[in-house]
Amino acid sequence: MLDESADSQAILELGRALQDTWNRGDAAGFASPFTDDASFIAWNGMHGYGRQAIEDAHIPLFSGPLAGSRMVLVDDDGPESLRFIRPDVAIMVTSGAVTLADQRATGPDHQSVQTLVLAKKGNRWQITAFQNTRQQVH
Repeated sequence: MLDESADSQAILELGRALQDTWNRGDAAGFASPFTDDASFIAWNGMHGYGRQAIEDAHIPLFSGPLAGSRMVLVDDDGPESLRFIRPDVAIMVTSGAVTLADQRATGPDHQSVQTLVLAKKGNRWQITAFQNTRQQVH
């Protein structure tokens, strides 16, 4: 049986954990909630498949241009949407942003919309697909 309240909370906690590992510059931690065969599409169209590829791609980012950056993925207002396709599959859409280490606030060129497809195995939710799209600056 689907317990949307508990499952919604677990998914939001997963989003916060993803955000926290980014903010620590922890590539392994950032990749850990993804499935072994997850697809990941970055804001610039770069993409990879699998947890290990996601970790490998973030190591040079966290030690290079994104070192010390801060990400907001799930804020106090929650995601834009979270819906359950089946009891073990959910889609979450969030508005997020990355603030670079030398910035006090996020510029409009770092605001994005993320779509996460999540799958539940046993009692654990994991990200099986992640799409990050840069918002248009008006």
